[in-house]
Amino acid sequence: MKVTYFLNRFPVISETFVIDQICGLIDRGVDIEIISIVKGDYKNLHAKVVSYGLDKKTTYLAEYSTSKFFSRLSSIGLDLFNFRVIKFFNAFKYGDVAKNLILPLAAKKIKDTKADFVIAHFGTAGVTAMKIQKAGIFSGKLIPVFHGADISKKKTLIRLHKDYQDLFEYSFKIISISDLWQKKLIELGALPEKIVVNRMGIDLNKFNMEMGNKVINEPVNIVSVARMVEKKGLDDAINAMKLLANSSLKFTYNLVGGGPLETNLRKLVAELEIEEMVTFHGVMNQEEVNTALAGADVFLLPSKTAQDGDMEGIPVVLMESMAKGIVTVSTFHSGIPELIENQISGFLVNEAAPQEIANVILMLVNSDINCIAIREHGRRVIAEKFNQELIYDQLFTLLNE
Repeated sequence: MKVTYFLNRFPVISETFVIDQICGLIDRGVDIEIISIVKGDYKNLHAKVVSYGLDKKTTYLAEYSTSKFFSRLSSIGLDLFNFRVIKFFNAFKYGDVAKNLILPLAAKKIKDTKADFVIAHFGTAGVTAMKIQKAGIFSGKLIPVFHGADISKKKTLIRLHKDYQDLFEYSFKIISISDLWQKKLIELGALPEKIVVNRMGIDLNKFNMEMGNKVINEPVNIVSVARMVEKKGLDDAINAMKLLANSSLKFTYNLVGGGPLETNLRKLVAELEIEEMVTFHGVMNQEEVNTALAGADVFLLPSKTAQDGDMEGIPVVLMESMAKGIVTVSTFHSGIPELIENQISGFLVNEAAPQEIANVILMLVNSDINCIAIREHGRRVIAEKFNQELIYDQLFTLLNE
């Protein structure tokens, strides 16, 4: 079996779930190639990109550049005069994939690609893959995977409304990573019989339950690992830390990650005068993240719906913290309640509720909550519902059938 992955950008350090899924199919004997519109981050490489030689399996249509149009035109080079390529500049016939030069680049760089299936992460990449396929450049039954922003951002849903209708009809199958997004896809017009829920998951063997019997005492080590964007709710987390400081609780808050809101979040910490308790660690690779999680008493990710409608799927890092036996605190947001049952396998609070976050952490320190049972239940949920091996077996079976 041959499968082509079509991606907007590869590799991306915050999208380890894509890398893991690719490697999971390789482990099951699938012949994989990758087509990425833009070259990703090679400064913070996931170890599997190297060990599985994924960089050698990848065709990049364009380099990442601020001057997108001229960079792509330069990449096309002398093929501007090649009839096979030049005909795909026709924006009247091919629309935005011709206008943004993706189609001419695909015609130049994609050679003799005949796959059994084309898996596209995310829905936006699925639209681009569909248009390239309709132009006759590469083949394979298309399976788009919908995650979060691709099915929740208001501008995306408006801009791609017609394209999504075409994609739903054109696709062989449609994968949703949560029950919530399955319902959303049906509301948007996808046929229920085409949709398969295939969750993201983790390799349970790589996460030992290190914190199983630990009692949460002061100073409490609270950790967040997240890209610094609005939907991660890190401003709410920082405001909760101020409330904890006012309560005289002794704690440390370690923030791992980077992103467009980092400067604003640092300013917020300074304004609240909690610099002594809060440490920004920047972007870390997977091994460094595991080390950061190893010392955590509480893992906090207070996700929320951004003003533009952007929402989470089910964050993989929540699965990782639960698998390690860390008491996990998140929100009633998107598909997260499909992972965490409040006060059973972790704790959930309402979105944008710093006081509720602070209350939960104070309760963990000052009450008789059975954290051992919560940790054990959390790991059991991962083993039964979010175990990579089971999830990749399900995907492999789907492709075989």
